[in-house]
Amino acid sequence: MPIELKQFRENLIYATKAKTAIVMADLQELAALDNFAELQQNKFNKLALYYFLAVVAVIILFVIVSTFQVDAGGLALVKIVLFLTGNGLAIACIYNLVKSSKFSNLNISNYRYELTNRVLQMLSRDMEEDKEIELKLSFKPIVIPENKIETIAHPYKENWKIDKHQHEWLQLKGQFLDKTRFALSATELSKTQYGWKRSRSGKSKYKSKTNSVGLDVVLTLNYPQRRYGAVKVLQNEVTDAVKLPKLSYMKGLKVTEKAIHMAVRIAPQVATNQEEIYQTITMMFLSLYQVLNLAKILAK
Repeated sequence: MPIELKQFRENLIYATKAKTAIVMADLQELAALDNFAELQQNKFNKLALYYFLAVVAVIILFVIVSTFQVDAGGLALVKIVLFLTGNGLAIACIYNLVKSSKFSNLNISNYRYELTNRVLQMLSRDMEEDKEIELKLSFKPIVIPENKIETIAHPYKENWKIDKHQHEWLQLKGQFLDKTRFALSATELSKTQYGWKRSRSGKSKYKSKTNSVGLDVVLTLNYPQRRYGAVKVLQNEVTDAVKLPKLSYMKGLKVTEKAIHMAVRIAPQVATNQEEIYQTITMMFLSLYQVLNLAKILAK
């Protein structure tokens, strides 16, 4: 299913409901698009730099020529040529910067589509080939107005504020062979503190700093009661069954008669680390299925 480039450029969101193989093919197309955009952006940035250096060289040459003692007509002609050349080079520099900016929007976060592809590969082993999955994958940055959830006063810096942002960039839903339905989401969190800071010289300078708070991963398994009805009996054992990487911790775990809900926070320093996120998601699925399999044995 070809990706609508114009629509994707505008909203930076890939959303679909299709078979896993089709979705994975689309993710490969996104990877190719990202790679092309990155190459084009680098190319135009380099050209812009070369033209900028050429403009600087022309300006220096113009200054040097201005010091020469030659006939006024010849000097004026050289200055005109240098002036026109400099303007032409400046226009070329600006043109390449504009071209580069057009591709910068398509130079998306690699780890998001690479991670999603790996997760789909893992989950598809226990899914029917013709079953559809629902996927919404966003490549928007986190610090944008639509992701701001609140603004608070800084706890100890006078006249400073803190903006809190959150961005759910992954939503994935599907069904396994055993009829268990899953819903997986990943939400990035950050805070930006900003305000005016007075230096030792007495001058005021605006400061702003953004820090990651972490990544929240939420997994819900809606299981068939006939097969796994004994899960409620194991509610006290569920927590002990959960195993996570060292830089992740469980925020919440809830067992109901129809589902298991699990929320995990991944540490800020690895919140964009593809391998760390993948390992966390994998261990979340394995931990909950360990409980379901034990419930299946008890049900017999």
